[in-house]
Amino acid sequence: MIRGAWTKLRAKLTTSMRRRLATGLVLAMAMLSIPRLAQAQFGIDLALIIAGLKQINSLLTSQVAAPLNAIQKIESEYTQFQRDVIYPIGAINQLKNAVFMFRNEMKAMNGLMSMQYNSAQLPVTQQLEQLLLSGDPNAVKQVGAVYQQVYGMLPADNQAPQFIRYSIDISDAQAQDAMKRAIELDALAQREMEVSEQLQDQIRTATPGTAPMIEAVAAAWVVRANAYSQSAMSQLMRIRSSSIANQGAISKWATSNTNSLTNAIGKITGTGNQ
Repeated sequence: MIRGAWTKLRAKLTTSMRRRLATGLVLAMAMLSIPRLAQAQFGIDLALIIAGLKQINSLLTSQVAAPLNAIQKIESEYTQFQRDVIYPIGAINQLKNAVFMFRNEMKAMNGLMSMQYNSAQLPVTQQLEQLLLSGDPNAVKQVGAVYQQVYGMLPADNQAPQFIRYSIDISDAQAQDAMKRAIELDALAQREMEVSEQLQDQIRTATPGTAPMIEAVAAAWVVRANAYSQSAMSQLMRIRSSSIANQGAISKWATSNTNSLTNAIGKITGTGNQ
C-alpha cells in the first residue's frame, strides 16, 4: 500500500517536471528563433544564446531540482521506515537467535523420540519388539514370520470350524497390518523431524524474499504430516472394527453351540422317554 502510494506520487512529480521543462525549452527556443538583423560574431546573437541558456538553467534549478530533492527525501524516509518498522534489524537478529535455541530444543526432543524401551524378555518376543521399534521400512517384510512364531499359525481345516478360522485369519491380518504401518509411520516421523531441522537452518539465513518460499515448503510438509496422521487414525479404526467383528463372531459361535446343545439334549430326552 505504501509502495503503491509512493509510485503514484513519483509518477505525478515526474510528469509535472517534464511539462515544466518542455515549456521552458519551448520558450527558450522561441527567443532564439526570433529573426534578427545580421550582427557581429560576438554581438547580440551571442547575448541571446547566453540569455536562453540562463533561462534553461533557471528552469532546471527551480522546476526540476526541487521536485528531485522531494523525491529523494521521500525515498529516504521510505527506506528508513522499512529499516525501523517493517524489517528492523534488531528484531530479525533476535528471531534468528530464537530459531537457533528452538533447534537445540528440538534436537533434544529427537533424542527422546529415538530412545528404545525394550520390555520383552524371551528371544522370539524380543525379536518382534525390535522390529516394531526399529523405524526401518525394510523390516516390514520380516514381521510376518516372527509374528507367527510368537502368536502361532492358522489352525488347519480339521482343527477348527471354518468361521473360527476366518476370525483368526482376519485378526492376524489386521494385527500384522497395524504393526507394519506403525513401523512405516515411525520412519516418516523421523524424516519429518529431519526436514524440520533443515527448515530451521534455512530460516536463520532467510531474507524477506525467500521467507515466503520457506513458509510454503513448511506448509506443504504440515499437510503431509496431517495425511500421515489420518492414515494412522484409519488403521486404528480398522483394528477397532476388526475387534468388534470378532466379538460378534464369538457371540454367533456361542449361540450356534447353544442351539446345537439344546437340540442334542432334546433328542436324548425324547429317546429316553420312549
